[in-house]
Amino acid sequence: MKRTKLYAAFVAALVFSVVQAPAQVTGSGTKGTVPVWAGTTKLGNSVIVQNGGNVGIGTTKPNAKLNVVSASKTAAAIYGNADAASGSASGVFGVSASTTGFGVSGFATATTGQGYGVFGGSSSPNGSGVFGASSAIGGTAVQGYESATSGFNIGVLGQTFGSSGPGVFGLNHSSTGGTGVQADIESTDGTGAAGLFVAHGGAGLILNGLSGSGYKQVFSVDANGNGFFAGNLSKGSGSFKIDHPLDPANKYLSHSFVESPDMMNIYNGIVVLDSKGEATVEMPDYFQALNSDFRYQLTAIGAPGPNLYIAQEISGNHFKIAGGNAGAKASWQVTGVRKDAYAEAHRITVEEEKPAQERGHYLHPELFGATEKEAIGNPPAMRLPPTATIANATVVR
Repeated sequence: MKRTKLYAAFVAALVFSVVQAPAQVTGSGTKGTVPVWAGTTKLGNSVIVQNGGNVGIGTTKPNAKLNVVSASKTAAAIYGNADAASGSASGVFGVSASTTGFGVSGFATATTGQGYGVFGGSSSPNGSGVFGASSAIGGTAVQGYESATSGFNIGVLGQTFGSSGPGVFGLNHSSTGGTGVQADIESTDGTGAAGLFVAHGGAGLILNGLSGSGYKQVFSVDANGNGFFAGNLSKGSGSFKIDHPLDPANKYLSHSFVESPDMMNIYNGIVVLDSKGEATVEMPDYFQALNSDFRYQLTAIGAPGPNLYIAQEISGNHFKIAGGNAGAKASWQVTGVRKDAYAEAHRITVEEEKPAQERGHYLHPELFGATEKEAIGNPPAMRLPPTATIANATVVR
């Protein structure tokens, strides 16, 4: 009886040990490749490779802590997705502690087509495809850099297909100055432009300046070069520059504008005196409504006219010349100071004190032995880009 019980217990233990014995793992793999379960008891190679301290996916020679390579024409090599419907979660977040490093860096190696080093998109009407922020004094929130020395190259490109949206938009929130958009040029040979504005259709506005919450137009320049300024136009000097009429292919001709402390209009002409040596000069019908404080100049033409004079001052938009020789020519000039409603409300201040923030500064500091730092509105020096970073980068395909 005891033997029977012992035998039964032995058989039960043997069966239990066979049932509970661990399964034998099989399979093979490649050195350096992280294994993956190919079945319940079989291992094989995964797409992840470890080489030294680097891990690669899609490449056997990773050159970074994590190096992902994709040959797909549509799928992303790395895809980050933050599913939270609120908050400030990031799909991809990069940090660099280096003084010349990048938190996130992208590089397109194709030498043709329209490859993008970094691409961002947004479906929200208030969102941004790419957003950059900098809290450092003198820092740059978004910076574009193009190192090619020839060709039509672009450091930063902004495009829009909207009927009213801007291709590039700059906004300065400071209440004590600053600039929304700034354009600089470092060329020293007289070529290039700090700003270039093109109307490809040959119509519409090239420049448009708006002011205030109601977007009042204060200046504009159209595609034909016509300009509009709602207020006073101040300048250091003024002139016209044209192709020289006698040698237009090889020379320019320039003349300076007439300057006056008054808002002055100038009118002139030539008249032929009648048999009495007199003439009446008719002015435009708006003349007296526009002008006041008239001044006169008379010059005899062809022969002396010592007795030539203004016989009747302007009245009813005309004046009378007398004292000349019968049939003689006389050149006349009349000036008037504007008295229209706009001119009366916006008289030019001939002399004025500079405001406190501009004192000690100049419109043209170089003319007074001062430096560029003493120029009015001089912006802070811009940070130069790290020119060697992209050129020395290692790109893995």
